[in-house]
Amino acid sequence: MKDLFSRMENLEHELTYYRGEYMRSHVQGTAFDHVITRNSAMESIKNQAYLSAQGSSTVLITGESGTGKELFAQAIHEISGRPGRFVKVNCAAIPEELLESEFFGYADGAFTGARKGGKPGKFELADGGTLFLDEIGDMPLALQAKLLRVLQEKSFDRIGDTVSRTVDVRIVSATNKHLEDLIAERKFREDLYYRIHVIHLAIPPLRERKEDLPLLCSHLVQKLNKILGKQVQGVTPSTLERLQHHHWPGNVRELENVLERAMNLNAGDWIVPEALPAFLANAEPLSLPAPPLLPAKLPAMTHSKRDVIAAAERDLIVAALSECGGNRSLAAERLAISRSTLYQKIKKYQIEERSFFESKSPYP
Repeated sequence: MKDLFSRMENLEHELTYYRGEYMRSHVQGTAFDHVITRNSAMESIKNQAYLSAQGSSTVLITGESGTGKELFAQAIHEISGRPGRFVKVNCAAIPEELLESEFFGYADGAFTGARKGGKPGKFELADGGTLFLDEIGDMPLALQAKLLRVLQEKSFDRIGDTVSRTVDVRIVSATNKHLEDLIAERKFREDLYYRIHVIHLAIPPLRERKEDLPLLCSHLVQKLNKILGKQVQGVTPSTLERLQHHHWPGNVRELENVLERAMNLNAGDWIVPEALPAFLANAEPLSLPAPPLLPAKLPAMTHSKRDVIAAAERDLIVAALSECGGNRSLAAERLAISRSTLYQKIKKYQIEERSFFESKSPYP
């Protein structure tokens, strides 16, 4: 009998894997195409996350606030092929006295004011799916012990109930804190740390991947255009220079906030430095030449990552040639590439150059 259950469990894992492979083969691109980057470290992390999605091991995602930890967690769930839901719990946002009932639910009559018939907790809601524990570093020690038990035994009791419930839930956790320091301070259980830390994804801050700024600006402007009902084309080169000069303590979330503010206050088709907050508008430009603007007309997210990057690169070249009046030498210098490389890419993308000669810059 034990051998039969083991074989059934292995078959379930295989079914989950092949379900994910089927979804991937029948949908162009993957959920990770929403993670916009050309940074080699981020590309490596995306690959690790994709591979981790095929299994059922716990995943810990660390990184500063605003780096996109939840985006990675959602992508892992989508690609996994797990039939259940993606359920998020913000461990820092729920009052400590309510955390246990939120996680495990409660039985009918468990306490005064309890809902008739009881209430399922997040573990039950995520059965067959993924439970995302955001800000797990803020979880109280008492609840950490109960979470550890669920991870070990794969079962739990509702508050006020005597019947144990078994669930199949994959745990993905995230935090912007250093859990090793919390362990040393006796604020986080070491045994729980090793349970949730089978696969570790460390998301780098935006200041360590500033080469992503042009792509991110285009993606976010495109996204905000739909939300705000605008038709902003992109950011000007001088605006991009100032964005590159900033440290970005709030990471991609801060960048989106800055662009949304600028799009609300900017009357033109291009985001100019004057529309930026004062601490950015008055920043001194970088000494290195900044790349030209990247328009917001990227392919739809159903396209492959290669198509998105190719379209972005072509737009960069077109913008540089337009700004430089068709002068290849100036355009190559602006793009920080050699003339021969520029020639190759012009040929590769079949860019018609005649229209750029003696043309005016498209930027205000």
